[in-house]
Amino acid sequence: MDQLAALKTFARVAELGSFSAAADALGLSRAAVSTQVAALEKRFGAKLLHRTTRKVALTRDGSRLLERCRPVFRELQAAEDELGPSRELPAGRLSVHLVASLGRQLLVPALPGFLARYPSLELDLRLSDRIVDPPDEGVQVVVRGGTITNPALVARRAAASRWITCASPGYLDGHGWPHTPAELLSHQLIGHRGPGTRLPHSWIFREGRRQLSLDPPCRAILDDPEALLAAAVQGAGIIQTTDLLAAPALAARQLIVLLPGTAVRGPPISVIYPQVGQDVSTVRAFTGFAVEVLGGWQRRVAGVTGLMDTP
Repeated sequence: MDQLAALKTFARVAELGSFSAAADALGLSRAAVSTQVAALEKRFGAKLLHRTTRKVALTRDGSRLLERCRPVFRELQAAEDELGPSRELPAGRLSVHLVASLGRQLLVPALPGFLARYPSLELDLRLSDRIVDPPDEGVQVVVRGGTITNPALVARRAAASRWITCASPGYLDGHGWPHTPAELLSHQLIGHRGPGTRLPHSWIFREGRRQLSLDPPCRAILDDPEALLAAAVQGAGIIQTTDLLAAPALAARQLIVLLPGTAVRGPPISVIYPQVGQDVSTVRAFTGFAVEVLGGWQRRVAGVTGLMDTP
């Protein structure tokens, strides 16, 4: 056990009052956070946290340990801040895998700034829609959606996403605006079929605390998310996609969100890498870049659409 890392994890859980919130803040899985805290409790032979279904609170021993740790954390941070400017820039080769559509739409256009910032870093960028977990396939960093449960992997959340229903202004001018999911049935719908599947994805909507799933008839079905966006932008019909993938089209007002109150939370987008065996400086550089770009797009879309993270 890395005792210092475990102590920092324990402190973050105590400060946020939640294992899940600490996991998001630290870029770890919830299982990894729980494992580190349990290892500390075993090492000290004391219960450090009271756990309930609603919150986490410090025990008396936990409070004493946290007070002892805080001065150490402050000194370590001061040392890091003092030495930071003298560090060398990241250098060497870094292999990264991106979900193809997300990479082409959002991250690849921002690459010139990243490469200019780190002139000694050589980037090996791979794009596909396969699910890849490092280091099994020779990549050091992966950017993809979904929940990460492998405790050997760090997953730093870069952005949230929502399933949205949208269409172009031209389509809406010619066909009118639907005001309920049921009214979509009288419109021209474009569906998306994932790789290896025969049927298009169901359309999902939020109704209060419930989630509604529909399988409406589609005028066309596409198996590529970027082609789906292009069809909608050109006025072919109404689609469902994620707000993050549609971010450039939404920001340019090429697409308009319909039925905004029905948007359903989609998969979180994370930067994933192994906890050990990495060149920390290169991984940190790309992670910061991805979080900055994707988080920036998320905030920009929220400003355009007014959509916030849904429960």
